Amino acid sequence: MDQFSVGHILMIFSRVFEMLSFGIILLFVFKGIGVRYIFFVAGITLLGIFVSVINFFSKKYPVEYSFAFETFVFFVVLATAFYAFMEKREKKFLPPPPPPKGTRCPVCSAFVKKEDDYCVAREGEELLYFDSCEHLERFIEDLEAYRKLRNISLKRVEGIYRKGSRAWEIVENKIS
Repeated sequence: MDQFSVGHILMIFSRVFEMLSFGIILLFVFKGIGVRYIFFVAGITLLGIFVSVINFFSKKYPVEYSFAFETFVFFVVLATAFYAFMEKREKKFLPPPPPPKGTRCPVCSAFVKKEDDYCVAREGEELLYFDSCEHLERFIEDLEAYRKLRNISLKRVEGIYRKGSRAWEIVENKIS
């Protein structure tokens, strides 16, 4: 195989890596990954394209160097994707932070303190703190009434956390 054919094959693989990088960006957008990861992956992908185009027009370095740089960029994108998805997964399982100062229970409007035996309800990234587990159970039983009364945007409860437990408890399809 001559040098010209090898150059074309390497350029095709470089373009495939770029398309996969843009696919990862779209996956980040649809999966709700942080904006900082989206911009980082987009920036490094555009940097790879820019270097490849400059190298193509200047012919300063052989095509193999451009392919090596594109491969490096693609593996950085894959590592970033792995890290971003692991971070999102950890947020789902790690216990919530203690209630911020001034947090009120949506059921009785009492202040929720980090010293109390509080409970937390979660939907996605949104957290609601309750001053007791009985109030959380009452909230789950009559979710629609509390949503209208307190103007809460929580549509359903995905998980609950009781102070002192190590992980979130998954709420079964009691609530829809």
